Order: sequence, then C-alpha cells, then structure tokens
Amino acid sequence: MRLLTGFFLIALLLPAKLSGQQLTTGDTLQHHRVILIPYDPRYYLSDADRDIMEQSNMDAARFRANFRQTIDRNVQRAINSSYECISLLNDTADRLEQTLGEVIGHTGYRYEKAIPVTPKTGRDGGLFQSRTSDPKDHADSRTATQYIPVAEDAMYMRAIVSKPEALFTKLSEEYEADYFVFLTQMEIKTNYKSCMDIANKVYRREIMIHFTIYDKYGHLIAGSYATSYFPSNSNSAGKIMGDCFPELASYVAGCLP
Repeated sequence: MRLLTGFFLIALLLPAKLSGQQLTTGDTLQHHRVILIPYDPRYYLSDADRDIMEQSNMDAARFRANFRQTIDRNVQRAINSSYECISLLNDTADRLEQTLGEVIGHTGYRYEKAIPVTPKTGRDGGLFQSRTSDPKDHADSRTATQYIPVAEDAMYMRAIVSKPEALFTKLSEEYEADYFVFLTQMEIKTNYKSCMDIANKVYRREIMIHFTIYDKYGHLIAGSYATSYFPSNSNSAGKIMGDCFPELASYVAGCLP
C-alpha cells in the first residue's frame, strides 16, 4: 500500500516539475537582450545625395539624419522579433545618451574581410535571405528591393572596441545585455555597369549597411554588410527608406545567434 502511494505521489509531482522546467527554459530563451549602437554620421557615404535632395525636397543634413534614425529603428524592430533590443539612438532613457558616448569613446573602425554568416529565420516566421541566393530568382528589380550576395573577398567596416571584455561586462551587468550590434557605415553608390534602362540612362543603385556583432564576452559573432538596391530615377528619401530599410534590417537581425 505504501509503495502504491509513493508511485501515486511521484506521478502527481512529475508533470508539475517538468512544466516548471519548460517554463524556465522558455523564459531563458526569451530573456536575451541586445544593445544597438548607431553608425557614426561621418561614415555615411553616397554619390546620390544631389538626386535625393532634389526629388525629396530636403536638405542633405535632414535626410541623412532621417536615414540614420530610420535604419536604426528598423533594425531595432527586426531584432525585437527574436530578442529584446535597446537602441542607444532612438530609445529615450536618460542614461542611454551617456552610454552611447561611452561606447563611441571605446570604438574605432577599420575595413576587414567579411565574416560568412547565413541569416536565420525570425521568431515571427519571416525568412531572411541567404547571401548565397541568386539575384535572378527575385522579382523585377524596378519594383522590389533585393539582397545582393556578399562576395567572398568583400570588405566591411568593422567596429573595433578597446578592452571589449571590460566594456561589455559593464554594460551587460547594467542592462542585462547578451549581444551588441554595431551599425558601422551606410553606403549608397551607383553601379554604372548595371544599366536597367539604357534609353533613359537608369542605373542600379546599391544601398548597404555595414554591421558588427559581439557577445557580452567580447567575442566577434558576425561582421558583414546587408545590401539592397533601387533604380537611379527613384530618389525619394521616403521610398528608399520604406522599400529598402526593412529588408536591410532583417538581414542584420538574422545574423544574431
């Protein structure tokens, strides 16, 4: 009788124990937090600013600031589909501005060979394009943005953090952050070898966001750039941001572990 009672109690307690373990595991998976660092405005490079200013009826300072804030906001939104993300540029907590200054003070930049990473699927089921995908498989380039595969010998702008272990340990303790995503450079360049409309001299323009990802121990997780493009006769700042930025952001977010 005592033996049967013991088995009965074990049967009652076991599901509860397993349920608790599952909840703990789920909480652990969802508890990751990312700090997003914006690119330095000095690392915005473009040969299309005159056209963008004319078509957008905006001065260069205004649309460049919009580009910086909007790509940061899009990357934050994309990361939030998997992890909680704190933007040092767009979030409003008082201490974030001080933290941004501290991070920038410890960061330098240099070009290095891109690190191969295949973006993963987000929690919401959205697929991130593989850099090995063939651009020919995409829709009409004049109506849809596309990822351009990163060449094997491609160079990207890497964020170099001095004493990363100390800085990331400090920020990890302060913000409970696991990963640090640096946006390091934005580029817009016209590819005159890729003429989309010879009669009207319409060329493909590439827009790229360079990024570096570290974990809280200072280990380099990923470093590359995401690329999309738009035609040279479509230079509305709002359209560029609306068409290209969500796709660029998804690529960056997909490179997190």
